[in-house]
Amino acid sequence: MATVSPFRGILYSERFRTPEVLAPPYDVIDSQKRELLKKQHKNNIVNLILPDSYDGANELLNQWFEQGVLAFDSNCSFYTYTADFEFDGEKKTLRGIVAALKVEPFGKSVKPHEKTLKGPKIDRFNLITKTHAMFCPIMGLYDRSPEIEGVIEESTRAQAIFDARFENINHRLFKIHERDSIETIGQILKDKELIIADGHHRYETALMIKEFFNNMGIKSGGFDYIMALLIDAEAGGLVLSAIHRLIKNLEDFDSFFNKLKNYFNISRENPENADFTMYYNGQFYYLKLKEKKSTGLLESTNSKLFEDYIYKRILKLNDEDIKNEKAAGYAHTVEELKNAVDRGVAKVGFILKPISFRELVKIAQAGLTVPQKSTYFYPKIPSGLVGYHFNSIEGCEDV
Repeated sequence: MATVSPFRGILYSERFRTPEVLAPPYDVIDSQKRELLKKQHKNNIVNLILPDSYDGANELLNQWFEQGVLAFDSNCSFYTYTADFEFDGEKKTLRGIVAALKVEPFGKSVKPHEKTLKGPKIDRFNLITKTHAMFCPIMGLYDRSPEIEGVIEESTRAQAIFDARFENINHRLFKIHERDSIETIGQILKDKELIIADGHHRYETALMIKEFFNNMGIKSGGFDYIMALLIDAEAGGLVLSAIHRLIKNLEDFDSFFNKLKNYFNISRENPENADFTMYYNGQFYYLKLKEKKSTGLLESTNSKLFEDYIYKRILKLNDEDIKNEKAAGYAHTVEELKNAVDRGVAKVGFILKPISFRELVKIAQAGLTVPQKSTYFYPKIPSGLVGYHFNSIEGCEDV
């Protein structure tokens, strides 16, 4: 049973609800982007999600509350989020509900789909236990519900409380605070399984935070929840693409290429059934596995195939080598991959194929996880539209 609750979101005061205060999710902001965002607006949310110090973030958050830059919503609400965007030349709309999701160990109502790394959990743990706040929702998927679709549709007929064009996407936030609508969402989602699409690290961090407070003798509170954007897997409009692979360290390409030929047929012409596309020295090469591929749910995915044959068999990397990213690297787009190889940041790149939503659901429901960084979801809700504080849940659990 997935438990979701409305909450009193942290919102920018109306005069600050502009694109200049928004930021991408913290984990895609590099140091250069961080500085640009800070210069863009003195109250940009990046000051809270990527602060100079955890203590400083807490002081700044309290200062912004006192100054009226931020305030708690007056109502216990769910929030409808919509994004109008373009992908591969096609106009699309993403729709979902921002809710407080009660955390529970993976495997019951909430299921992961990929492995995670250790580092990011420690950083978010330190930040959230200090500020008691979060501004980057995780993303979860649920099976189709016409009833929730109806609630979302009805909510978007009202005026958006935040309407901004940010990074070429139109982002809008609407309130759902009517009791009937809140009950409909809660009743339907409690019978659904939720699959974490984006935000595994943050969800696992929330479990760590819950344990941290429990060990202090505090058995319940706002730390029991995490802010989540919940999306209909079938009709929500989310795009699922692959994350491509980079090989950073490679002393002898010719030797590597010969090892590839032991397992793959390699061509300079693009066959329709190629398993991977390799980019090296300004040229593309197309690889097709010589052996018969496994039909297993996990083994048949492109990322697992790459990990098993290229990272492990050919490069002899173990799981720890892959996790520390000294030899392995990642790119979210083909252009990013080409740029990394052309600039010498990586020696060679591999373009992977995405898994489908249907495959993703089957893998998660079977209790399996794909290799880390196997899936890239687009678009991502920006930080700053709404936030969650441990106090946000007070008085809202029984609304």
